[in-house]
Amino acid sequence: MDIKSLVIEKFICGDPQSESQTALADMLKDENIGTSYADMMRYRVANKATNDCIDTYYVAHENGTAYSRLWNGWGRHEGAIGNYGNFVTVEEVRGQGLGHRMLGFWHNDIKNRDDLPLCFLCMGERRAAKLYFPYGFRTIEKGAEWGPLFMPLGDSPTDFREFCDNYYRPSDLLFRRKATVQWRHEIDCLLKYCLWTMGLDHTINGKILEQALLYSPGAAELLFTEDSRCVGWMLDGEIRIHPYYSKCEII
Repeated sequence: MDIKSLVIEKFICGDPQSESQTALADMLKDENIGTSYADMMRYRVANKATNDCIDTYYVAHENGTAYSRLWNGWGRHEGAIGNYGNFVTVEEVRGQGLGHRMLGFWHNDIKNRDDLPLCFLCMGERRAAKLYFPYGFRTIEKGAEWGPLFMPLGDSPTDFREFCDNYYRPSDLLFRRKATVQWRHEIDCLLKYCLWTMGLDHTINGKILEQALLYSPGAAELLFTEDSRCVGWMLDGEIRIHPYYSKCEII
């Protein structure tokens, strides 16, 4: 098919139902059932996270069928961490430049938004990293040719290690709170990649926070500093936390 006929639109979850949202929901309905990544996308598109998150989808569609999509989202709190991803183009229209059209549309949109998070984080293989460089992404490891990827926004530090040092501020106490999807990106993105650069694992018993939220609701807790920075999580009596806070009292 000729991709020039495809309409690219965005919607924010919680907006009135649109053709692009209906087409995306149909695209997602049978995709990778039982995997937390796909299940969380369906959860968001069904408007179940709107009280906690700002989730925006960009969809190329025609006649009720979605042919490409991408997403970004962040929690509804000050100093949020953003996650970018879920970029998928169906096989029949690949190789025609639709991916660059989607990225250009997305990038032009976020440049004009005034509610952006501190940064976007996403995984990326070597080819994907090269694709994203023109749109403001860089690799977490300075000088690396492959992901994970980091896109600082606003006046955030442009070096990932400096960004982490700025985010993880000293604290004498940590406070426990029930985990919600609002803080998922602080754990499954920022903490994950920060610990990854140290050779450490952020999972608990092989689980990520997203899986705990979806499949064991109410079981996970989050750890916050005195200035409300989310720096770790707890599940099944185990703790994963940034090393800065390993000796802090938890209350």
